Amino acid sequence: MNQVIKELYDMEAEAGVILENASLSRQKLLEEKRKQMDEITAGIAAELEGRMTTLRAQIEEQAKDDIRQLMEQNEQQTRQLNEEYENNLSSYAQEIVKRITEV
Repeated sequence: MNQVIKELYDMEAEAGVILENASLSRQKLLEEKRKQMDEITAGIAAELEGRMTTLRAQIEEQAKDDIRQLMEQNEQQTRQLNEEYENNLSSYAQEIVKRITEV
């Protein structure tokens, strides 16, 4: 009977060791998975930052081009208006005088 009890105690102790080892293995695996996730997250964040930097540079370049085009259009319209004003100044003045004198 004592032998059976001793073997049961031994089995219980062995089971405790197995559970402890399993728990340590589980913790180790969880830590490895956490590290892998951290590495993946860091990699994704770096890739996204790189893409955002590239997109930001493209958007800024496009904005500069758009501004340059708008300025050119504005200058062209201003030149056209100045030319029209210079070419038609006397006719505009005559029209103004005509309208004033009609009243």
